[in-house]
Amino acid sequence: MRQVLVVIVVALVFAMSLPHSNAKPAEPTNTGAVFGGQHALIQNLTTDSTPIDELPAIAEDFTATWCSNCVQAEQVLDKLESEGLVQKYEFHRSPDYEDPLGDDFASSYITERYQENVPPLVAFNGTIKKHGTLPDSDSLESDYRAMIATPLGMGSGVTTFQWTPKQYCDCDIPDDSGIISWNLDINMSEYPGSTLSVNAWFVEQSAEFSDGGNGAGVYHDIVRNITDLGSDLTGTKTVQIPSANDGNDLEIHLLYIINLPADDTPEEPECMLPEGCDDDDGLLPGFTATFAIIAVGAAAMLSRRDSH
Repeated sequence: MRQVLVVIVVALVFAMSLPHSNAKPAEPTNTGAVFGGQHALIQNLTTDSTPIDELPAIAEDFTATWCSNCVQAEQVLDKLESEGLVQKYEFHRSPDYEDPLGDDFASSYITERYQENVPPLVAFNGTIKKHGTLPDSDSLESDYRAMIATPLGMGSGVTTFQWTPKQYCDCDIPDDSGIISWNLDINMSEYPGSTLSVNAWFVEQSAEFSDGGNGAGVYHDIVRNITDLGSDLTGTKTVQIPSANDGNDLEIHLLYIINLPADDTPEEPECMLPEGCDDDDGLLPGFTATFAIIAVGAAAMLSRRDSH
């Protein structure tokens, strides 16, 4: 009996010593591109035309004021934004009694589109996402830079954005409204079966929340509201301006979302990092624990049998 127990213990120790990883590598979203990001302060009359291939990458950051490792992700995103590489958007989890900065519709948009409901999650250009902050390469920054480098492939068209606040409009619209106009020069026939959604995202530059569990205190680029503008390549809409959490720093952003046709046959996640992803780097998370339970159970059964 002792010999059997020794064998089991040795096997258990060996299994526990095997390498394993809990990291979730970057993976394609298979949902479609998100691009645009032209914007204006809501009190400023603005017109902007930009080639699509000159737009910064769109970084959608699912976060919460209690999420400690979200701070690490946002520090990296802020650095990339300061370099002009990304346009960052923070989607705070909502409803959440520990986080008053979120919007229910904006939160449901991010969780439904990317099938993740626990932060942190960062998606770039709507096409590639990473859940968590454990790096796949030498650093999280290197991971994000590699993800940004994934080509969007939207062609060389131009997007035009215009924002007209109430005070610049000789028209009869509510005081808390403005007029947004857009024109997107792309050929949707190149995306068979796909649909286009045009959105106005209202974004607060910064908001204070000193009771946040992650200690950040001030949070930036917060999506306060998403307004659907339809699916036309060209249009003009009157939109209602939501209230800011604090201050007078609310912006309106123009976003385009390509929705790919649903694929009933899920594919294996494709590795999107240049150095590659080795499936043999370690055991699947939980294998060691499962082995331990089996080993302990076997030992108990043998011990009971030996006692009879």
